[in-house]
Amino acid sequence: MLRFSLTEQQEKEIRKWREEHDCSLRTDDRGVKGEIYVGAIGGAITYQFTPTGLGICEGVKCACNQTLDLTDYDEW
Repeated sequence: MLRFSLTEQQEKEIRKWREEHDCSLRTDDRGVKGEIYVGAIGGAITYQFTPTGLGICEGVKCACNQTLDLTDYDEW
C-alpha cells in the first residue's frame, strides 16, 4: 500500500491558498461568507500525488480548476 503525506510547510501553503485564491465558487448566500461551496458533501479540494521516476509530484486542485503545485523539485 502506498501512503502519501504533506509537510507542515505544505499544509500551511494549502491553507493560505484556500483562503486567498480567486475562486469562482466562493459565495455569501450559502454557508459561511467567503467559503468555497460545492454542495452538501463538500469535496472542493482534491489532493494530488503522482509518483514518477524522479520523485513524487504533489499538489492540490480546487473544484474551480485552479491548482497549487507543492512539489519540492530540489529534493529530486
